[in-house]
Amino acid sequence: MVRSLVMRGASIGLPALLAWLFFPWNVQGQAAFEEAVIDVGNIGVTVTNSGFVGKSNVRNNPTGPPSFEYPLDSGIEHLFESGLWVGAVRSDGVTTVRTGAIVNSGGYSPGQGGYEYAPLTPITERSTLPESDVFTSAAVSHQDYLTAFADTAAVLPGTFIPAPDPQGRLGMKVEQRTHAWNFPFTEYFVILNFDIINISQAAWDSVYVGLYHDLVVRNVNTTQDAGSAFFNKGGFGFLDSLTTTYAYNAGGTEETINTYGAVTFLGAEWRDPRTGQTRFVHPNLADAFVQDGYAPPRVNPRWWLFSGGVPELTRPTTDEERYRRLSEPYPNPATFATQAEYEAARDAWYERLKTDGLTSNGNWIGLTPAGPFPRVLPGDTLQVTFALVGAQKPDEFQGPPGKPIDTEETRSLLINNIEWARRTYSGEDNDYDGVLDPGEDVNGNGRLDRYLIPEPPRSPRMRIELEAGRALVYWDGSAEESVDPVTGLRDFEGYRIYRSNPGDDLSGNILDRASLIAQYDRPANRTGFNNGFDEIRLPEPVTFEGDPTAYLYRLEVDGLLSGWQYLFTLTAFDEGDPDAGLDAFESSRTANVTRVFPGTPAADDERAPVGVYPNPYRVNAAWDGTTSRTRRLNFYNLPARSEVRIYTLAGEIVTTFEHDGGVYQGDIRWYDNFAGATRQLPGGEHSWDLLSENGLNIATGLYFFTVKDLESGEVQTGKFAIIK
Repeated sequence: MVRSLVMRGASIGLPALLAWLFFPWNVQGQAAFEEAVIDVGNIGVTVTNSGFVGKSNVRNNPTGPPSFEYPLDSGIEHLFESGLWVGAVRSDGVTTVRTGAIVNSGGYSPGQGGYEYAPLTPITERSTLPESDVFTSAAVSHQDYLTAFADTAAVLPGTFIPAPDPQGRLGMKVEQRTHAWNFPFTEYFVILNFDIINISQAAWDSVYVGLYHDLVVRNVNTTQDAGSAFFNKGGFGFLDSLTTTYAYNAGGTEETINTYGAVTFLGAEWRDPRTGQTRFVHPNLADAFVQDGYAPPRVNPRWWLFSGGVPELTRPTTDEERYRRLSEPYPNPATFATQAEYEAARDAWYERLKTDGLTSNGNWIGLTPAGPFPRVLPGDTLQVTFALVGAQKPDEFQGPPGKPIDTEETRSLLINNIEWARRTYSGEDNDYDGVLDPGEDVNGNGRLDRYLIPEPPRSPRMRIELEAGRALVYWDGSAEESVDPVTGLRDFEGYRIYRSNPGDDLSGNILDRASLIAQYDRPANRTGFNNGFDEIRLPEPVTFEGDPTAYLYRLEVDGLLSGWQYLFTLTAFDEGDPDAGLDAFESSRTANVTRVFPGTPAADDERAPVGVYPNPYRVNAAWDGTTSRTRRLNFYNLPARSEVRIYTLAGEIVTTFEHDGGVYQGDIRWYDNFAGATRQLPGGEHSWDLLSENGLNIATGLYFFTVKDLESGEVQTGKFAIIK
């Protein structure tokens, strides 16, 4: 997890001071601005305690926290800021919209207009994973974040900065919960749950709730585009049956894999003031609401241009305009004489959203709103839930030709991922109607439970020890005690070990390229290989200094090449149900993923010759990226603490760097772009990016180097050639 705090001061005016003292909706609790990163699965999303999601500066700071990155550590971002919008008609007749973010190239800053929520509580984390430091039985997912914010503050907590737009307050407190899991079928989405509480003294009418979003799908590591050229290549669409807005990279030319980023409305729970009962609200239930005399709930996807456009497609700047975007569809069927005319206009609009990015006109900002919720009484809670979903296009639509294509076939994985998000949210609600029907109460507690899904065994604890040319993979037996929360069975079956191949990292999706290299499972049943565990079980448990885990198993993987990156991951799987045709459930492939770079350990023998590879170096080496700053030349057999100097033939120093094998994890751009945070490098190797001390590319030629052992003072020399 990455967390940062922001507190800035300014002077407070008399109106703000009076509002702070006398405003009737002021609520207790103050907290500084915070953000946290959801990263337990294969997706990285930044959330805050101020009503917005994402990192608006991720294009300029790609090595910082992710915004909405999928796959994790790929550099492929899908969102530059999103925020909660709540619109309603107040009891005084004023139509207002409270916004967690708006179109702003600079993103959030304290007191900035459009960022109308103030933090009430810090962000707290909890987890259902027993090995987590924040494990608790109260957790819902593998990584929950909880916080609260409100629209009632007159000044931002800890500052004298007036909160924006005090006249537009609804009197609202929001309790935000996010949920994420690392199961293979859940690791590509994050669920955002908002409990919107009316803390005013009056009802809200005709309420709409939406997520504003600047969906932009680009690889921030490999793109050369900046400014408007970065943001205007998008393709967009809407899946009506899945209440999902999505985006993809239609016109970008950078090296990347082709993916989708999506915002899905999952559902809402609203207290009906006529009956006092809580109702599930979703467009699928429109007929039931109409039958009860209410307007049918719907999702109205809206887009507008970052700049310019006709009135309906320009950015809304007033609460009245924002409320219309929340409440009215575009195109609006009410403005057409016939259904055929409306459908033709709608189809033309969706085609434009798909194709504008091909001509650098795709800089669209989006909004995914749901409603109306007829009335929210004082003290009532309106719960609205969205999901952020990532997906790849299938293999046949990868590569440059597949970028602009958006069809049912290209969306197949996206639809699968959205359906898993819906299934996870619905829990026992198999028919998605918000009612606990006969046969749905699988745990027998008499209530409808969401987020209740079959679970695979927990992820084993894994450790890798590197030797020259091989990796020793150790793991424990904790997965074997797992109990499925739905069936109540201890149904562990076996283990699977995956490994990538040299060069897979350059695709930007090394995890999905990892292939099965070994499987061991229980004998004498109808699942798996039935090969047992004798081949890998250690005679006695093994422990390591500073690591309390007792490791029961070991697999030796030979034939690894120095300098190349290999990803290893280990999963556990259950026995499934062959009679019911249910495949075995497998634990996360991201939970214990580790990247290793085989090579020489730190040299403890002064006779071990220091060297360089590849030598000669020919641009580009097979493992290099596509830019001059993602090249890599490796020094090997380095002493544990040493100084390396590189010289031209004329004796001029090109660059100098120090090596500390105990902490070195790669300090050049190559590792930022192509290696994840959980990586292991050999203690005797150090990579250089072929840039001089002042960041210039070096020329073709012969170069000398010296390596000084900082412990003994001994110096070795050598040479290498650069060929371009």
